[in-house]
Formats: sequence, C-alpha cells, structure tokens
Amino acid sequence: MMIEFTRHRFHLLALAAAAGTSQPTLAQSNAGIEEILVTAQKRAESLQEVPLAISAFSGDQLREDGVAGLEDIGNRTPGMVFAAFSAGQPEIAIRGIGTKEDGAAASDSTVVSIDDVYIAARTAQVFDIFDLERVEVLRGPQGTLYGKNSIGGSINFVTSKPGEKTEVRVRQSFGNYGRNDTGGLLSGALAENLFGKIAFSRRESDGFLRHLPSGDDWGEQETLAWRAQLRWLLNDDIEIMFSADGADDELGASNREPVGGVGRSGNGDNLDPLAVNRALGGAGDPYTTLAETEGFTDRQVNGYSVKVNWALDAMTLTSITSYRESDFDWLEDSEGLPPSSAGPGAPAATGFFLDVNNAAVEDTQQVTQELRLTSSGNIAVEWVLGVFYSLEDIERAETFPFTSFASEQTSFQENESTSWAVYGQGSYNFTDDLSLTAGLRYSTEEKEIKVANEVTGAAVLLQPFDTVAADESWDNVSGRLALDWAVAEDILLYGSVSTGFKSGGFTGSSSTAERATTPFDPEEATSFEIGLKSQWWENRLRLNASVFYTDYEDLQVTRFFLPAGGTFGEFITENAATATIDGIEIEFMLVPTEALELGGSFAYLNAEFDEFTPSTPNDDGAGNPVIPDFSGNKLRQAPRKTASFYTKYHWDLDAMGRLTAKLDYRFQDHSFYDPDNNAQAVIPRYRLWDARLAWQSANDQWEVAAWVKNLREEEYRTHVFTQRGGEIAFAPFGPPRTSGVTVTYSY
Repeated sequence: MMIEFTRHRFHLLALAAAAGTSQPTLAQSNAGIEEILVTAQKRAESLQEVPLAISAFSGDQLREDGVAGLEDIGNRTPGMVFAAFSAGQPEIAIRGIGTKEDGAAASDSTVVSIDDVYIAARTAQVFDIFDLERVEVLRGPQGTLYGKNSIGGSINFVTSKPGEKTEVRVRQSFGNYGRNDTGGLLSGALAENLFGKIAFSRRESDGFLRHLPSGDDWGEQETLAWRAQLRWLLNDDIEIMFSADGADDELGASNREPVGGVGRSGNGDNLDPLAVNRALGGAGDPYTTLAETEGFTDRQVNGYSVKVNWALDAMTLTSITSYRESDFDWLEDSEGLPPSSAGPGAPAATGFFLDVNNAAVEDTQQVTQELRLTSSGNIAVEWVLGVFYSLEDIERAETFPFTSFASEQTSFQENESTSWAVYGQGSYNFTDDLSLTAGLRYSTEEKEIKVANEVTGAAVLLQPFDTVAADESWDNVSGRLALDWAVAEDILLYGSVSTGFKSGGFTGSSSTAERATTPFDPEEATSFEIGLKSQWWENRLRLNASVFYTDYEDLQVTRFFLPAGGTFGEFITENAATATIDGIEIEFMLVPTEALELGGSFAYLNAEFDEFTPSTPNDDGAGNPVIPDFSGNKLRQAPRKTASFYTKYHWDLDAMGRLTAKLDYRFQDHSFYDPDNNAQAVIPRYRLWDARLAWQSANDQWEVAAWVKNLREEEYRTHVFTQRGGEIAFAPFGPPRTSGVTVTYSY
C-alpha cells in the first residue's frame, strides 16, 4: 500500500514539474521574502536556484501594481525596453537587441509565449494581462530551450490553472479620461477530476488626444479579452489541459507628433514639420494634434491549445499542440499634420510629408507542435529532450496614400515559414552544491515569400511590379554551457556561455522586385555571463546580479535608404558586420520589517557596432552618393542606464483590515532609434512616478485602491520614426497623468 501511494505521489510531482499546475507559484520561506517557483528550464524550480538571469513576477504582484500589458512588464525588468511603432505593433528589446523590420517575412528578437505556446506574429503579442499566475523574463540568448528568435531573451506568460478550490474574482475600475474597466474570473471543480476556468477583461477609455481643428477627443480605446480552460485528470498519471483565448481591440489614433526637422533649402518637398506644426497652432503639445486623418487599430486574436502531461517511470512526456490566428487592420496619419494648406503665417505646405498616411492589413495563422521528455525524481542527471515544429502563414498589405501626388501605393506580401528543431539539455550534479549544465539545439527553417506592388497614380515610394516569389532556408546549432556553485545555503554563483539566433528574412514594402526578393541572413550571438543569486539577513534581503558580454555577428539592421539625388527613400534591412554588448544588471528586494518592503533594479548597458558599413550608398544632402560608416555607433533601443525602485508600507488596522501604500519610480536613459545616431531619432531620458493606496478587508475578500500613474505628468516619447535619413522625425508620446479607483472582490 505504501509503495502504491509513493508511486502516485511521485507521478503527480512529475506532472507538476513539467506543467507547473500542481505547484504554487509562491511558497513561503522561513522568514521574509516569499520563494518564487519558475519553469524557465521546462521544470519547476526555485527562482534562486536557476543559473539564468530571470525576472519573475507573481500574479498577485501584477494585479496589485495594475499591470495591464508588456509595457508595464518592461518598466519593471532591468535591461528590457518596450516601444510601440503604433498601437498593437510592439518593439521589444532586451539587452539592446530588438527588431524594427515589420514585413511579413520578419522575425522578432525576443520569444513571447503563453503557457508554452510560442506567439510568432508581433501584432498578436500585445494582450491584456488579467489571469496570470506569473510572468518570467529570461534575459540573454535562450537558443537551446526556446529556439529561433530568442537571441535577446524570452518572455513567458503563465496563466493560473483551475483546481479543486473555487475561486471568484471581480474587478471594476473608474478613472479620468473616461476610464471604465471590468474584469472577472470564475474557477473551480466541474466534476470529479474535471476543473474549469473562465476569465475576461474589458477596458474602455476616451483617449487623451485633442484634435485642435475639430475640438474632438481622439485615441479612444475599447478592448475585450477572454480565456477559458478545462483541466482533466484522466488518471493518476495523465493530465490534459484544453485552453482557448481571444481578444477584440478597437484602438483610436496614437498621438504621433512632429518632434524635429531640418528641412532642405529650396527643396519644397521637405519642410520642417515641427515648424509647420507650431505655425498652425500645434505648438508641439504631445496631447494635441493637427492631423488630417484620425487613425485606428482594429485587432482580433484567437488561440487554441491542448497540453498533455503523461507521467512515465522516472520521466514525463509532454505534448503541446496549438493553433493561433490574428487579424490586424491599421491606419495612421504618419506626420500628424493637416493637408497641404497653410494657415496664417505658416510656410507653404507643398511637401509630401504633410500628406502621407500609412495603412496595413495583416492576417496571420500559426500551428505549433512540441513533444518533450523531462526527467523526474531526485537523480544525479536532470535532463530534457524535445522536438518542435511550427508553420506560420502571414499575409500583409501595406498602403501609402499620397494626397499631394494623387497616388496610392500598396505592397502585397505573403510569407510561409516552416521550421523544425530538436533539442536536449542536461544538468549533472557533481555534488549537492556543484552542477554542470549543457545543452544543444539544431534548428532548420524555410521561408517562402510572394510579393507584388500595386501603384495608382505616380510611383512615389514603390515601383509597380507583378507577383514575384523567392525562398530561402537556413539552419543553426545553438548551445549552452553553465556551471553553478551553491557557495552557501542561500548564495548561488554561476558562469555560462550561451548562443542564440534570429531567423533570416526579406525586407517588407520594398520599392523594387529585386530588393523584395533579396534575403538577409540570420543573426547570431554568443554571450558570456557571470551571475549571483543570493538571500541574506534571514531571507529578508534578496540580491541578484549578472555581468555579461555578448558578441553579435550579422546583426540585422533596418535603416532608411535614400539614393543619390533622390526625393524619396525606403527602409531596408541588411546585416551589420559585428556588434558587441556588455553590461550589468542588479535586482533587489528588502523586507526589513513586516510592514515595510523595498525593491528595485538597475541595468547598465554598453551596446555599439564594432563595424558596420552599409552595402548601399546614401544621398549626402547635396545629391552625391556616399557610403556611411556606422562603426562605433550605439545600437537602436539600447539606453545606457535604466533603473526602477519601489517602496511599500502596510498599516495593520486589526479588524478593520489593513492599508497599503506604494510608490514606484522608473528611469530610462536617452536612446537612439536609427543606426546613424542622428539627433532627430532620439528618445530623451525620462522619469516616471506611480502611486497607489489600497485598503484590504480583514478577510482579504475586498480591496479598494486609489492610484495615480505618471504622477508628475512627464511628457515622454515611446518611439521615434524618421524619414529622409533622419532629417525629420515623428514620435508618439506616453499617456499623461492618469488616476482612478479600482474595487476588487475575491473569494
């Protein structure tokens, strides 16, 4: 009887190690700081025992801080920078590595996944955070376990799973700018060994952008997200999880404003848009606009997955099958200015920069299948083996209407990507305190594209051509080698060498058929890292740090190309020669008393091109060809310093519950957004403050919280978009001060 009981318990623990469903995310330490369990290495482990640079956030932390999406995660993670070209088009950079190319055959530098399901389409990576158990951000190349496009890192969203315990949560928020958010969750047992969950989140706001010509408010938002799960314990050894999720977003115009321009003397088609904006009454206010067209972003996302965990003798077999689809429809007034007509005192607006919009429609479909075997039990060698397959199909049409030239130009792109991978990683425990981890992954990928340009009227940016096709394939071997040493019970030192790669591809919205069918190569990285994970003062102080040096080859760089003597140019993606990145990251948490908690992070980053001389010459400003030299320039989206800090204090009110006050601070240094590091393509440094005061009932069922974000009303850019080689620049800005009240009931 004892043997049977032990076997069943062993199998259930094996399931938990593979899936993270039967183990809690937070486990109470003996004193002070709670332990966080993560599955970054495809098994449940304590955050402090994993020899990786990881930032982990529990679901309770995220709800308490009002975290709603990837941008909020970036604000709390050292070395991570979140930007958005427009609503629904994120650009994520970790340790200075990101992606600007947005064509159908482009790839990101960071893997985003939800419950082990890889999300390929960038337009599907932005989703509401409302029912999570935790978020894990892995920094640095993760090529062995996460494969292609994890050259910068990996962001893993793990949802809460239904179980025996009935859980009810309802949330309602009201705030300025018409803020009205509602959310709910219901989870529990449906029958013997069958559990279910349904959760949703709906958000509304009026927007904070004032259209000066009409006096209307622009930028309203309405989003709806939902998730449903069924968890079936078929027997003591097999667990099946069915998941479905969806989102329907209607987002208003972003506040893209002209922020700089140098113009060309005597060249009427290149005015200084900032001067025009001010002359017409805009005065450079980031929360007003003179735009002719009210842009929008409409997005629908649906996803379905089945995850099976089967506990075998001394191992667990996991199968993850998924299908995801998304539809994206977007229109943007690119320059935020009125049509080619000038008000009193304004220069004549004859240039195309005053009359160009940008629109895109994108449909994506994705199928993935992963099989893996994970060792279980207390053995000398812990290992994981896996096979991964994905099929992605992206159809994208990007349109550029030019009113000044009575022209409309559209680039039609279709890309089909097929990839396979096989991987393995093992950790050998020499002693209880010393372990060696080694892993390898072989990946192969093929991309097949079809491209056509359709032009009505003058061929301004794009030249018309019928459908052309091209295909290219690549393979890669990535690996990891790490040694970790538990110096003391709560102190871990590790050193590692890891590699990763980002897929090759094709430039989107190309002006010619030749350029559209010319591939760029994959980029590869080798990273050396030394790290410390430690807890001190009876677990009241947690201090984690990492120092890294990363060498990049064939770095993919998107830049503006303007041919000599040309009026119009285009963005092209090509491979830089080499780049190096080094830096340090620190995270800490301090709980000196039961009432007080302090925490924060700091990152220092030095990211620059060792050598980068583009293959195509640019116009030098006088109509002559010149090949620029970007060697020594800073990488895009790579601020030298980022920092965050928070302080939280609790007041115990006995039977009346408790009060919690929290103050958050975030600093981001200036960063460039073009490889030539010109003065226009810059996000200046900024500082953000948030505050929150919450009352919780004594039984923890009710919470009423008042909050303020961007307390000091900082005007800060979230992206910079340049044209004509950086001569003019436009930027969307982050939200102004927002405030509100949130009421939550939990049972």
